Amino acid sequence: MNRQISKTEGREKGLVGKSGMSRLLRAREAAGQADAWQNTLLELQQTYPGLEIEPALQKPALRALLRAGIPFRQAFEAANLEEIKAVIAAQAEQMMVDRMAASALRARENGITAGRTAPFGTGRTHLSREDREDIVQRVLRGEEIRL
Repeated sequence: MNRQISKTEGREKGLVGKSGMSRLLRAREAAGQADAWQNTLLELQQTYPGLEIEPALQKPALRALLRAGIPFRQAFEAANLEEIKAVIAAQAEQMMVDRMAASALRARENGITAGRTAPFGTGRTHLSREDREDIVQRVLRGEEIRL
């Protein structure tokens, strides 16, 4: 990095000597803009991990948008919209596949199936008071009940 700084300083000294301070300021502004673009590229690589950055930077549409004064991130995303959509679709598909696989491995919970509940204690020893009273009423009506 020190070597880069010394090269930059050398270039700046040459600029100051040739045409003055305005060239030096423009050079520093361009270097600052290049650093900002590099940071934005790193953020874009993290945001869209499947996107190939090098071919995306070569698009004439990106250069045209940058010349028009559009901020780098917005220009990059606008120029590469189709590729970004494809990356997002692939990410969404992978998340869905992962979620389905995780759901398939998960144990079923009680009460989520559309059937009857699991039977529990049957027979005369497990009858509730309400069940016994219901049986008595049915017998009084003449119904034959087998337990």
